[in-house]
Amino acid sequence: MASPKPLSVLVVGAGFGGLSTAIECANRGMQVTVIEKYPDSNSQGDILDIFPNAGRIIKAWDGGKVGQEIHDTGCDKIRSMEVHKYDGKYVTEVDWARDEFEHDITYAGHRGKLHSIIMAYAKRLVPDIRIGVGVTKYLENEEQAGIVLSTGETLWADCVIAADGPRSVAREQVLGLINEDETNTDSKWAVFRSFFKTDEASRELLRANGLLYPDRDLVRFWMFDNLSMMAFVWNDGADVAWDDKASEEGWSNSNIASREHLAKWMEPFTGKDARAIYNVTPVGKTIDFKLVYRPAIDKWTSKGGRTILIGDAAHANLPTAGQGASQALEDSVTLAHCLEVCGGDVKLALEATQRIRYHRSNAVHKSGQVNRDAFYKTPWEVIEADAHTFAKRRWPKLKPWDPLQFAKEQFPKIAEDIKNGVTGSLDEVAIPPPEGGYWP
Repeated sequence: MASPKPLSVLVVGAGFGGLSTAIECANRGMQVTVIEKYPDSNSQGDILDIFPNAGRIIKAWDGGKVGQEIHDTGCDKIRSMEVHKYDGKYVTEVDWARDEFEHDITYAGHRGKLHSIIMAYAKRLVPDIRIGVGVTKYLENEEQAGIVLSTGETLWADCVIAADGPRSVAREQVLGLINEDETNTDSKWAVFRSFFKTDEASRELLRANGLLYPDRDLVRFWMFDNLSMMAFVWNDGADVAWDDKASEEGWSNSNIASREHLAKWMEPFTGKDARAIYNVTPVGKTIDFKLVYRPAIDKWTSKGGRTILIGDAAHANLPTAGQGASQALEDSVTLAHCLEVCGGDVKLALEATQRIRYHRSNAVHKSGQVNRDAFYKTPWEVIEADAHTFAKRRWPKLKPWDPLQFAKEQFPKIAEDIKNGVTGSLDEVAIPPPEGGYWP
């Protein structure tokens, strides 16, 4: 008896969600094509965190070699995030991971470098990754889903996964959502982002101001009303990244920040440690970036059921959630598993994916807004009375979570519901939060 034909999958977008989907599907024997409109990874930017809920996915790739490469080039020796007042006064610390196991599957580093490592692994598994080619139109019929490329070529497959980011074309074309204008998508949050290599003089300045340790990497967070600053120093001080978040500011997207503009927003951070970060930052190495907001959507799949939105296209998390890349990875492993076990019923797999992921992704999406709003007025009296309790409440950790195991447990019941015609809004038919919710 002939083996069933492998499923064919078109992935639109080669960000973390698109690449991880391509990897997970290819590792399950599917035929994958990836389309990405941008020509390469952005060398600018800041740090990217991938926490244990998604880190365990990376840990499984290539027998752990991909994760180890990220550890070797990224922040592998973080023990805690140091919380400071705007004037440099130490407040408390927040554990970076609960234990050594979680530390081993927590990844942080320059987002461009992490992306290049994952891209290199994806290229080994997926021969057809097309860079610098856009998608102009999404297509679908009863048997297939397709896309029209900016070159004019049309591609068809069993399904299309739209991982095309917060400015998703698929939101409008596949789901019929009107592209929100700048007013409606104002995140109330803007950010400076910087990454740079240091020289010996810069490292000495970092060392003199308590920002370079001999035995571990540093993560330090400074608080001020409507402002926060976060810095990473790793690879023995050779690499530095930081960001400075501010509310109610309409900065332009991805422009190099002038020294004068940067100095204005740095004024409240008067401690010598924060000033040292400013002083070692080279001219031209900081971008100002208005964070894009998109509200959660109530459906991820097309009317015909063969196209699904994932990652930022479905749930654009604010960085204050700390889970943007991690949630995209959860989407990818859930979707790949559902496609693997659906018996060729792609519509079933995509519907099951959104029912499994909907409530969890929405909970994390909401947490980013809650965390953002917490900085409009910093409660110094509360903090100084019990800083440790405040920190646990301000930076709650997600409960230990294995998205693949969760998908394996939930798919049979969800598939049965779908086959039995259980319909309704995702609020009604999606897997409800576990007892006690997602946070301790």
